[in-house]
Amino acid sequence: MPDDAAPPAVEAAGDVPVASGGGRLLWGDLPPALRDELEAVAGGRVVAERSVSTGFSPGLASVLTFDDGDRLFVKAARTADEPVAANLHRAEAKVATRLPRAIPAPRFAWGHGDGDWIALAFEVVDGRVPATPWDPDELDRVLETLVGVAAVPGARTMRLPPTGPDFANMATGWRALRDDPDPRLPAVAPWAAAHLDALAEAERGALVACEGESFVHGDLRADNVLLTPQKVYLVDWPHASRGAAWLDLAMFLPSVAMQGVDGVSEPVTMSADAARRARGGAWAASTFAAHPLGRDVHPADLRSVVAGIAGYFLHSARKPAVPTIPRLRAFQRAQGVAAVAWLEHLGL
Repeated sequence: MPDDAAPPAVEAAGDVPVASGGGRLLWGDLPPALRDELEAVAGGRVVAERSVSTGFSPGLASVLTFDDGDRLFVKAARTADEPVAANLHRAEAKVATRLPRAIPAPRFAWGHGDGDWIALAFEVVDGRVPATPWDPDELDRVLETLVGVAAVPGARTMRLPPTGPDFANMATGWRALRDDPDPRLPAVAPWAAAHLDALAEAERGALVACEGESFVHGDLRADNVLLTPQKVYLVDWPHASRGAAWLDLAMFLPSVAMQGVDGVSEPVTMSADAARRARGGAWAASTFAAHPLGRDVHPADLRSVVAGIAGYFLHSARKPAVPTIPRLRAFQRAQGVAAVAWLEHLGL
């Protein structure tokens, strides 16, 4: 999508985007030789498939049932077609084999790669993604789960990379938008458009702000959560790192503000008026401040991280559309708008 193009249409109620990448590969789309290899690794023949519609990966993401009754969730991507997805799968394989059992993630079963294709298999979690707008009780369960994740030891022992360097490399969006202005920004985020210099300075503090020893998921949204009656599972860990205990909370809340909380906070969207955006920003701020992981965070550290998140999303949203992930840019832009609402409440 050219940088001066109109924002893409959003396929959801109002203008809250759907976390879905578009068309998934199905089991029958995989090469026959690869299917034979995967069945050999699994020890059974595939007799049924249920494709998972949420999430942005354009590859295979299916619950497969085998002729012996076993089930596995299998994701697969081809490097030649989807190098980003394939490399994320490879990164996740390195993490999944070593995650402590105390981390609420589906158990890794096996991985298989031939240099081009990469496939990962996990236990099947008989759960569902949270409803959006969020149900307050479901949101509370996820927020409580983050407390438990932050308390799990071993991120350094696992030799996870520190969050800070990668986050700091990502958190350059405001500098990019200052140096190469987006003509849509005043309409999408008017407060941000008027404070580009201050925002560019704020995001510079992200490297130090991220320091810590906790497990960080790094990509937490509703579509990376599975709820069962007994447990909350966090799925998709290719971005796992070691950092401040509160980072996942800060990275998560803009997506929640964007989607809204039923009866509590209206969705913060691009069409929302200033009053609604202000209420959404205040909700994010109060939710973070009241959370056990957020209560003692230094305001400057929080501003740096939220600035980094907002700038990353709004700068990424102006990049060309990804043909196999048609809704990605709209989703990024919407999260950026919600993050700016929070940042405006925090002030600079």
